[in-house]
Amino acid sequence: MAERLRTWAGEGWSEAVAQVAVTGSWHSLDSWTDGPEGSSSGSILDHMYGVFPDNAPRAAYEVRLRADGSYRVATSPDIDTLFPARLVFDPDFRYPGHPLPGMPRPAAADPTGLPTDPAVLAGVSALVEEFAQHHTRITGHAPRWEPGRTEEEIAEAESRIRARLPEDLRALFRLVGRDAAESGLLGRYSHGSLEDLVEQYWDGLPGASAEPEQDCPLDEEDVVLEAFPPGRVKRVSRNDWWVTFGDNGDGEAIVVDLDPGPAGRSGQVLEYGRNVDEPPRYVAGSVTEMLSAVVNALREDRYKFDEGDPRLRADVDFHRDRTPNRFHSFPDVPELDVRAAVAELDEPALIQSAGLSNEGAIDLGGLAPLVSLRRLAVHRAGSVRAAVSELAALESLSITASNVDLSALAGHPVLWDLTLAGVGHPVDLSVLATLPRLTRLSLAGLDVPEIERLGELRSLRMLTLDAAQLHQLLARDTRLPHLAALSITGHVVLSDVVKFRRRLRDAPVRFAEFTGRLDSVVM
Repeated sequence: MAERLRTWAGEGWSEAVAQVAVTGSWHSLDSWTDGPEGSSSGSILDHMYGVFPDNAPRAAYEVRLRADGSYRVATSPDIDTLFPARLVFDPDFRYPGHPLPGMPRPAAADPTGLPTDPAVLAGVSALVEEFAQHHTRITGHAPRWEPGRTEEEIAEAESRIRARLPEDLRALFRLVGRDAAESGLLGRYSHGSLEDLVEQYWDGLPGASAEPEQDCPLDEEDVVLEAFPPGRVKRVSRNDWWVTFGDNGDGEAIVVDLDPGPAGRSGQVLEYGRNVDEPPRYVAGSVTEMLSAVVNALREDRYKFDEGDPRLRADVDFHRDRTPNRFHSFPDVPELDVRAAVAELDEPALIQSAGLSNEGAIDLGGLAPLVSLRRLAVHRAGSVRAAVSELAALESLSITASNVDLSALAGHPVLWDLTLAGVGHPVDLSVLATLPRLTRLSLAGLDVPEIERLGELRSLRMLTLDAAQLHQLLARDTRLPHLAALSITGHVVLSDVVKFRRRLRDAPVRFAEFTGRLDSVVM
């Protein structure tokens, strides 16, 4: 590592540092020198390639090389809780709306051992038969479906996922075991097999997720927005009781929702995947509703079919016209008049996420008509007055500005995520102590004179600081017993990360250091 670091570092430095994480596939977390910027040659990844074999122990490694050839290597196997630039104290903590596995099973999904409801089976059978007739009339051949499954096979799949499927989905499987040829029975979607259903349920976390899984969820998880129509889908990023049963062949999957929101119904169908930003899309109230919409369209000859494409597509949209203005970026114009810009919006009450970028003065009180706003980011502002008391739904606020007046932020009941950056004056933490749900806070790079007051923020679980701020906390013997994780920005060496962990929590850490020179090693 030291030899390759020296080759990478170039010239004009007195110390160079490389930090590497081995987590199954290794990657460099960071590398830097105290020499001229741009003097290094290429990517540190290229220089370190081949140093760590595939079976290298899972650990964090660091080498600090002096220009005279002496070096110090540090390593720790506690990579899940001790990472350069991140300390994790509670790996099971999750932000609001991001539940861990183990969600209680809804009563409607309790296994009963009964066969499929005969009335539901008859209704679904009539729709499937009529679709087959229309399909044959339009395409010239019957749908190429796999045979239906038995009650015993369905019950076996249910025992694997520990839940009873909705009656109409059970009925669909009884009649059509799998629509591998994408006949169009469910419009642009097709259902897979029972085996697919079970496999997808247990792929990663149980159930389904509307967001990609992160290596460390505490780094990336965000506010979960409301699906449209409001109230039908629980505002969560994943759910043990979202059961994937099909897809559209273009990166989106469909689930039956066994754990709906207060205005929803068990068995409603949702969509998530590559082209679904967030949250999951509401598709239909049930599988039966999807089948009925398709059959009704074919009755009225509303469909698309091309001899070169074997798929029949009924002209149904399944609520794809929902909340087109859920996200909004305000124009970056000098001295933006926020109130006037909001007045020009169509349906401002539907906007849940917004961005402002303006070098002038911004009063966030002008956003008051955005009553559904949950996430707001202000970039490159000259000054900001954080008057958000009328934004009762606001959960996440990020402000990058030279001057920030936080006084109007006091007492906000639901704000749990706050990032401040670029502030050119001392930041007073007293207002933050009035936020009852403040869970995540980033103050890196700011002047916080009374930084020890962070210990008063009892709901704070995730904190981002720079190394200098952390040294300041330690100098004042501040403990943060409620933190789930701490991120440290900028360049920080592994020995300091270990020191921080030991001091903040008096926690044991496995840690080793040794020194050497490029021509010899001294343990």
